[in-house]
Amino acid sequence: MIAGRQEACAHNNALWCDAVLKSAGAKTQFHAGFWCARDKTLPLYPNIVTLSPKPGADFYAALTDLPEGAGVKDSFDSLDLGPSGFQKLFSGTWLFRPPVSSKRAPVSSDWHKVATSESLRKWLVGWNSNESLHAVFPPRLLERKAIDFAAIVKDGTVKAGAVFNTGPKLDGKDVLGISNVFCRKTWLYSALHDLLEPFPNRPLCTYENDASVLPVYRQLGFEPCGQLSVWLKQ
Repeated sequence: MIAGRQEACAHNNALWCDAVLKSAGAKTQFHAGFWCARDKTLPLYPNIVTLSPKPGADFYAALTDLPEGAGVKDSFDSLDLGPSGFQKLFSGTWLFRPPVSSKRAPVSSDWHKVATSESLRKWLVGWNSNESLHAVFPPRLLERKAIDFAAIVKDGTVKAGAVFNTGPKLDGKDVLGISNVFCRKTWLYSALHDLLEPFPNRPLCTYENDASVLPVYRQLGFEPCGQLSVWLKQ
């Protein structure tokens, strides 16, 4: 049972991290109060995501097993992991948008679901210029029904993109998470508007660690629903 918006955001993010780490060969498991991936670390992705402000004794046991460089996402910004050998990298804000309509909107001709390895390659070029990071998203992720890589394509060029992942349910509706948004920074409002346009009937969640762009999310109907922090094992 998901109690509220912040819990839904945390669980959605853990589901996405679970898919990414599993695709890299990690052994993953949902525990009471946290999700954990073992035997593999990936750049940009944590090995633990907390699902409760007080994740319990098993959480601290899992911390000791993490290798150097592993990350922990404290989804409630409620933990001090410094004494356990971690350094806080950044804090962020969870954002949630309730459904704004009861009906699904038609999909714009500019909105494309990435469905092939070649289209994923083009998406990755737009997402990050560091080619060494492209292996984080292998083509096998395209096979997962709960995940959609989306692109806004104009005149044959990928102008913006994001990843959507489904789950959990909140108030009877599947929450849809959006992550890895990319576009020209001056085009953020338009990019988010176009990326989200097909989903007015879905509760949406994401997080942002750049406070300067929070007003853009507010313009699109997102509301802050809690803080998070990310820690790195030294």
